[in-house]
Amino acid sequence: MQLEELKKQYNELQKQLAQVGCICSGSIMSLYRKCGKQNCGCKDNSQMRHGPYYIWTRNKMGKTVTRSLSEKQAERCLEYIDNFKKMKEIIKKMKEITIQIVEEGE
Repeated sequence: MQLEELKKQYNELQKQLAQVGCICSGSIMSLYRKCGKQNCGCKDNSQMRHGPYYIWTRNKMGKTVTRSLSEKQAERCLEYIDNFKKMKEIIKKMKEITIQIVEEGE
C-alpha cells in the first residue's frame, strides 16, 4: 500500500479517536438480592428478590475495586466502558498502520 494512503487512513483514525468521549474500564453487573428480613417474601421465593442493584467492578493498581451505582450511573459507565473498547480498537489499528509506514521506508 502506498505511503499517502496509509497516512490518510491513520489521520482518519486520529479523528475517530478524538471523538471517543469519556472512557473507563471494568464491568457492570445487575444483581437481585435477599434482604434477610424474616417476614419478607424474598426469603423463600427467588422470584421476589430485591433489585436490581448495579455493581461496577474494576482493577485499580492491581486490586479489585467494587462500587455500587445508581441505574443512571450504570448506564453512563457502560457507555464509557464501550468507549474504552472502541479506543483500544482504534489504537490497535493505528499501531498496525504505523508498522506498515515504517516498513514502507518513509
